[in-house]
Amino acid sequence: MLTRMATEMRDTLKPFDPAAGHRSAVPEEARQDDLRRILATPPRDDTKRHVSRPVGRRTSGRRLAWGSGAAAVVAGAVVATLTLGGSPSLAYEATPAPLVITATSDARPAGDVLREIAGRAGKLPATTGAYQHLVTESWSLWTRVDDERVVSAVVPARTESWRGDDGSGKVVVGTGEPYFPSAEHREAWEDDGSFGDGDKPQTELFGAGQFPAMWKDAPPADPAKLADWLAIAHPRENGPAETIVAVTDLARERVLDPALRAGVLRVLATLPGLTHEGAVVDRMGRAGEAFVLVSDFSGLPTHYTLVVDPRTGELLGYEKELRTEAGKLDVKLPAVIGYDLFVTAGRTAQPN
Repeated sequence: MLTRMATEMRDTLKPFDPAAGHRSAVPEEARQDDLRRILATPPRDDTKRHVSRPVGRRTSGRRLAWGSGAAAVVAGAVVATLTLGGSPSLAYEATPAPLVITATSDARPAGDVLREIAGRAGKLPATTGAYQHLVTESWSLWTRVDDERVVSAVVPARTESWRGDDGSGKVVVGTGEPYFPSAEHREAWEDDGSFGDGDKPQTELFGAGQFPAMWKDAPPADPAKLADWLAIAHPRENGPAETIVAVTDLARERVLDPALRAGVLRVLATLPGLTHEGAVVDRMGRAGEAFVLVSDFSGLPTHYTLVVDPRTGELLGYEKELRTEAGKLDVKLPAVIGYDLFVTAGRTAQPN
């Protein structure tokens, strides 16, 4: 029987069951490479009973719940261990490979580079359509341990939303088909009835004014006003990493049109400690520039990386990585502890 905590975790994640037939935006070869890396380290005995909690988004000094129906956005690369029965857990060093960043020869401050990109972004034409259409994708490692076996799967998570200007909309949330280290792991996963294979994603429809969002009103494009607007839900006293969280939260629930995108980049350009690390290819094969802020905002010195398209200013990805210290987390440094891909962001006609 599942422990109480494991049962609660499973119940909490029921709204995200699952997205059968979903084709991940991450190429097949890259997914398999990540899986091999994640599961390459064999399990080792751990005499301490352990159940780790999902790593969610932090906002305003608190953890956001996963709930609120399909409106909750899956936060990247969750590492969770569900311990069955009374058996001791087996720890995994389970993280995907870090992004490969080519160090820049441009010695300019990050703010100058971001303002330059913002200048290009602000001149682009805006897309049209009655609904803002967003797709975000992340990866999660799930490990289940009982008295006889350890079962692992890498589960891609996907959130797709359509939001009308009147506050109506549609949200589809699910988990994709899992990837396994062996056929035995797949069989054990299926025997237990675990999620992620064969069911449909959850869909919710919302009437005018009912679309669930952190911000109900539209953000201003002016950088000074936008910074104040973001700080309403993400207090400045939490430090500059809070602004990065605010920007990524905004990208999960709104399309950043060219003017707003330029405003966001100019807000980021003011952050103390933000550096331009260089060029990078994200996990979907898209070329971008990596901007990194180091902060102990989450309790450990964490590298917060934003991947930005240098031509359009679009936010391509967001990653959290531990490079110097892991604390009590059983991971091998450097360790990516979360990532999100911003797959689609544009306007479209009314969804079906």
